Amino acid sequence: MTPTQIVEVLESRGWTAEIVNKSEVEDLVDVNEEGLFKCVDGRCSDHSGMRGPKVLGGVYGVAATRKVMDLEGLSSIVSEVADAGYVPSVHGDQHADPAPMGCGFFKLWSLGQLPGLDAPDYDSEAGKANVEDAGGVYETLEGGHSESKVMINLVSKTTLEPKEDQRFVVDAWITAEFDLDVPTYLTLAVETVERLNGPRVAQIIVD
Repeated sequence: MTPTQIVEVLESRGWTAEIVNKSEVEDLVDVNEEGLFKCVDGRCSDHSGMRGPKVLGGVYGVAATRKVMDLEGLSSIVSEVADAGYVPSVHGDQHADPAPMGCGFFKLWSLGQLPGLDAPDYDSEAGKANVEDAGGVYETLEGGHSESKVMINLVSKTTLEPKEDQRFVVDAWITAEFDLDVPTYLTLAVETVERLNGPRVAQIIVD
């Protein structure tokens, strides 16, 4: 999908969307090997590795887009992400019970609330344990949501770090790196934001 096509799809769903050049985004940074392969959630974390790609639910986003529903497949994705030079992760927060259900994307997926996507064969606690056993990281996010926009980043090997002025960060360039179907992945991202009553305002960052 081209940036213009992304804008058109978003606008057809009632969003406000615009294309911005990376030169206009002052806090766009290069990813590094210490950065988590992290959820798009805009809240601050108890982990220091914030310069990794932002992906739906962390490694769950790859699994869901590929429709990998079992723990064995999830373990393979954790290894794949690590081999690509990133720190595989999933997250929870301080409010959910159980805590790993604090990931909005995984909650929607696990409850079968994302159109066209069946629920996985495991719950949030089993997923967390599996990711950790496979060498990944579990992070705890802090506070509540106050995201004001969605940043869809198409500039390879770059990201945006969480900050107090929250925004959802979708590093969509990972679709090429992990051979994900772009329309499927972006539709999951949009559905997630909409179903969590997030902001229907997007900026698409391009080279």
